Amino acid sequence: MSADVEVAARRVLVVIGTAATDGATIAALRLAEAALRRGDVVAVYAYGGAVRIGADGCPTSVYVQGLVGADAPNGGATWIVDRGDPRTSTQVPGVRLGDGGDLWRLIRESDVVLGVSG
Repeated sequence: MSADVEVAARRVLVVIGTAATDGATIAALRLAEAALRRGDVVAVYAYGGAVRIGADGCPTSVYVQGLVGADAPNGGATWIVDRGDPRTSTQVPGVRLGDGGDLWRLIRESDVVLGVSG
């Protein structure tokens, strides 16, 4: 196989339910970033403790801004937090509120789904 062969972009969904400081959360965020750099289309759905990851003022929100911002690789990730969680607070720009219907749609549209829960 030639080194010039292009690899087709995949649609990658990362579903996170763990706290912002959990090691599995950090690993999932790194995988999302690597997928973006590879040229994949990335979506993140956060629920449970993960709704705080992109919350304004949370230390991990800077990382989320880098994944969804205009300067992010491949146009940035889509980031959706579960609006039904009472811990949802003001999110950084680019983070959208959603629900189980959004999660189901993202699952159906994805080639690869990674779930991280505690």
